[in-house]
Amino acid sequence: MHRGEIAGFALWLAKGGYKESTIRSAVGALKAIAKRTDLLEPEDVKGYLARAKLTDGRKETIVTYLARFYEFTHIPFQKPRYNRVDTLPFIPTEAEIDALIAGLGKKSATFLQLIKETAARPGEA
Repeated sequence: MHRGEIAGFALWLAKGGYKESTIRSAVGALKAIAKRTDLLEPEDVKGYLARAKLTDGRKETIVTYLARFYEFTHIPFQKPRYNRVDTLPFIPTEAEIDALIAGLGKKSATFLQLIKETAARPGEA
């Protein structure tokens, strides 16, 4: 595992003004990849990503982190293309909403029933 390079990369990102959440996510992704393949071999990493059971959106994010990492380590890297697939959000049916309301206590059920029937926001009710 390449802990020194990953720690240096985290510091490099911090100096570059990246948010703490971005740094944590990038470091976590790189550590996970380093457990499974040699992080300093871009072709091995690309092969791992091609076989990994991850969504294309996650692969796209990881490839962005890898491109930054390889820029930091001065290793040439040609980014593979992964396209994020937008999915529709889950919208429950009216029967599912009624079942949820029926399973709640009196106070919560009354509140949710009012919101359902008036389409009000919780702050407006």
